[in-house]
Amino acid sequence: MNGPLSPGARPSAPGDLLETLADWLAPRLAREPGQPLGARLTQGLREAVLQGTVPAGARLPATRALAARLGVARNTLVAVYAQLSAEGFVVAGQGSGTYACRVMPEHVPAGSSRAAPRWPPAPPPTLSARGQHFRDHPLHRFWSQQPFCPGLFDAGLFPHALWNRLMAQPLRRTDAALLGMGEPGGAPALREAIARHVAGTRGVRCEPRQVIITDSTAQSLELIGRLLCDPGDAVWVENPCYWGASQALADLGLALHPLDVDDDGLPVPPAPAAGRPAPRLAYLTPSHQFPTGAVMPLARRLEWLAHARQHGTLLVEDDYDSEYRYTGMPFPALQGLDADTADGGGRVLYLGSFSKTMYPGIRVGFLVVPPALAEVFADASADFYRDGDQLVQLALARFMADGHYAAHVRALRREYGARREALVQALWAEVPALLADPTRLRVLGGARGVHLALGLPEGVDDQAVATRCRALGVTVLPMSVYCVGRVRPGLVLSYAGVPVAQIAPLVQRVAAVLRQALHRPPADPDTRAVTP
Repeated sequence: MNGPLSPGARPSAPGDLLETLADWLAPRLAREPGQPLGARLTQGLREAVLQGTVPAGARLPATRALAARLGVARNTLVAVYAQLSAEGFVVAGQGSGTYACRVMPEHVPAGSSRAAPRWPPAPPPTLSARGQHFRDHPLHRFWSQQPFCPGLFDAGLFPHALWNRLMAQPLRRTDAALLGMGEPGGAPALREAIARHVAGTRGVRCEPRQVIITDSTAQSLELIGRLLCDPGDAVWVENPCYWGASQALADLGLALHPLDVDDDGLPVPPAPAAGRPAPRLAYLTPSHQFPTGAVMPLARRLEWLAHARQHGTLLVEDDYDSEYRYTGMPFPALQGLDADTADGGGRVLYLGSFSKTMYPGIRVGFLVVPPALAEVFADASADFYRDGDQLVQLALARFMADGHYAAHVRALRREYGARREALVQALWAEVPALLADPTRLRVLGGARGVHLALGLPEGVDDQAVATRCRALGVTVLPMSVYCVGRVRPGLVLSYAGVPVAQIAPLVQRVAAVLRQALHRPPADPDTRAVTP
């Protein structure tokens, strides 16, 4: 018989069980005096049943007798017996007492298992080589939530009240489907809203079914790598490169082949040697290279498309902050240029994200895939990641469809444009001599995005500069930590989280470090090289 005995068949408790159990419980009640008495009694009786002090099927002492023996209130023990009965440790008979179950519950509450054996101390678990690489990456030493740190957001710029109303609307519905995993690829309403948005603002040519919702650019890249590459496949990446992209691709076992960027973004590489295939993917940020800020001109974009068509390379276009341009008209997205070709394209996968426009906790990204890949990408995203935050996706779809997103981006563009201008003006006010000589200090890129990059001369230790700035309460990230090939010194400052009024005083701290790091002492005539 596996379950509890019927009341009439249960054996009676031994005559000395009352004394045995009281002696067992007394020292345990003395432990952890800050814990409630009922909790200590419940834990002690659990252990007594589990360890056999109260044999399986045995009748527990009456609550009145055990309470008197322990010097506690009977009502306390009545509540303890009821708790143990609810947990499945004991069963109450009809007028015949309370008995220990013969079969213990499958899930024992925390701390109620038998006493652990005394084993020698075990060494702590060790990280894999990949885990050690992540832990030791130099970026972690410099990223700190201080002014100018990338990834920060000014909460005052977000329409919280409006967003809260949009989030509350789906909650009023009684549709259970909202709490499910949703459709493969993401909420149809959001996919449609994104397709309209990128078509109108970036010239992307796609149907809603080609839009795949993810939770970040890193997840989009992981999905691309898992479905389109095998471990060991070669991938061209920019140098320097967005850290999240290089890590996501390398963690999939892909071989990163870095190419140095110039003032026009990533140059088109030479054709591969005869008999050797071109890399499977090329990761590009053509609209605003991260972190240098370079913008790829139209001619080079067309060169990349021609190269991809000729050699079979797929282009991954990360358009992470194209909403923010403060002068001139934007160049069209690679994806749209590709789709306009006579064969209909299919060589570009377009990545987008809301991380620079929405609140950081609203984790929504997306990718646009060629039509032939739409179904498998949607199914794989659903199987791999079990996306299910339908409430956020529906709220964002409504936010976009009703025009609120476009208005929000326009407001951010005005504010961020003012912040960038304040940052540039403050730098020129503090270090005009350094900026006047491009070989010493240079503002890189154009008037776009939410960060500004400064180029430093070769040989300058940008990590030492960043360390000194951090000590002054300012986070400037060294460009060298983004390098996956030849090291290029520089600094990255994000103004997204810094109001205009705070920028100039903060730049004064950075300027003091720059003047010290870039100071050129006069040449010593005694050590000056002499030409024979």
